[in-house]
Amino acid sequence: MDLTMSDDIAQVPFFVSGGTVPLEAASYVVRDSDRALFEALTQGRYCYVLTSRQMGKSSLCVRTIEALRKEGVRTAFVDLTRVGGRNVTAEQWYAGLLGEIGRTLGTRAAMLGHWKEHAAVGPMQRFFGALREVALRAPEPLVLFIDEIDATRSLPFSTDEFFAGIRECFNRRVSDPDLRRLTFCLLGVAVPSDLIADATLTPFNIGERIVLKDFSVAEALPLAAGLGTGRDALVERIVYWTDGHPFLTQSIGRRVAEV
Repeated sequence: MDLTMSDDIAQVPFFVSGGTVPLEAASYVVRDSDRALFEALTQGRYCYVLTSRQMGKSSLCVRTIEALRKEGVRTAFVDLTRVGGRNVTAEQWYAGLLGEIGRTLGTRAAMLGHWKEHAAVGPMQRFFGALREVALRAPEPLVLFIDEIDATRSLPFSTDEFFAGIRECFNRRVSDPDLRRLTFCLLGVAVPSDLIADATLTPFNIGERIVLKDFSVAEALPLAAGLGTGRDALVERIVYWTDGHPFLTQSIGRRVAEV
């Protein structure tokens, strides 16, 4: 997912029928999940956003990141499909993940320096060690968004310890105050616990589940602004046709607006 937004507001159509809805787009539909995710993350609660494709996950993520930054929360976003697939080793994958986080935070050199200095330990320990010792040096809270978590299924090595490491960060909050400033938000089409292959490991039973639902009529009514005045009834009909599916609702709305 590309989080880069255009500065040319005039070029943004009202309806966006594909890809991430830009921050400046007026057709973004706020759902209960927007409020639930923002509230949970500002309170330091681990979250995972479970949804099928084209349900607005990327757009939700962009807006949540923007809202958190306005509240003084540091954020970093990583799309796991861009870190590597079947041809990477565990060493390369963890280093790539760490580098992406460091690039966003402006600490890439320091984090990869920590990685190289601790070559005697495994990649999972080095990854979480760099988060603890480098990323958390700043006093502000930090939320890490890990998108497309189901991409771990295609890796040629087990990522069970990756999810175990996230759970360990959560559990250690009791004794390590610094880790209370670190929050993970996992996003994808699979429940994190389903991605752990080893049945003997402790289940991934942490975090608050945020489910993206289809638009209700009430949520979608602001889209009438893109159809002209007095078009609430038309929005209701579009939602009826699409069952409120975000992509279909935006697509049909755009077609209707062009008529």
